[in-house]
Amino acid sequence: MTDVTTAMDSEQVLGKAIAVRIRDLRRDQNLTLDRLAKLSGLSKGTVVSLEQGKANPSIGILCRLAAAFSLSVADLLNDDASTVRLPIERTETRTLWTSAKGSFAQLHSSTSGRTMFELWSWVIMPGDVFSADAHSPDTRELISVTQGSLSVVVGSHAVILSQGESARLVTDQPHTYAAASDVPAHFSMAVLERGGQRDAGRSSTATKMPGPVP
Repeated sequence: MTDVTTAMDSEQVLGKAIAVRIRDLRRDQNLTLDRLAKLSGLSKGTVVSLEQGKANPSIGILCRLAAAFSLSVADLLNDDASTVRLPIERTETRTLWTSAKGSFAQLHSSTSGRTMFELWSWVIMPGDVFSADAHSPDTRELISVTQGSLSVVVGSHAVILSQGESARLVTDQPHTYAAASDVPAHFSMAVLERGGQRDAGRSSTATKMPGPVP
């Protein structure tokens, strides 16, 4: 229970940090609330709630916001991203999803820039289901089950992976993960998403407006 409480506290801290980050990025790129909502595919009410720190962003929402700002998720979470790239850089593990049952997802490392290449670890407790929206076209995921068994559904395709089994997925359609037995499912995940590309008519330059944005 202590671990779950700590993870939930971390989510609240993340929500407050993201609120500031969204507001700063939106104003730096001269985007109105309406424009950011359209670019991210979120409702204006959701964007307002996130920017005011009244809602904790899900993994799917973080991905949508990162793409809207032409950033990776790592860049979105980091308000002091360095432009200097070293041969080796330490990264910070962040817990980006938890459930009341004790499930969680942690982002361990990610590249910087528009192409999102990420390394995750997940634990899904029996009875929990994580549902994800479609990612950008041709997004690829590699998953490997280290404990328990995992049910994976991508669109109309489903598979159960046992401990020691792996799979590659194309997750540009809705997909879900769930424990396939009465023990927790532990698995690692690598994600390659070539997101962050705006339509030509939706670039920040094309949508600049005179005066400050709200």
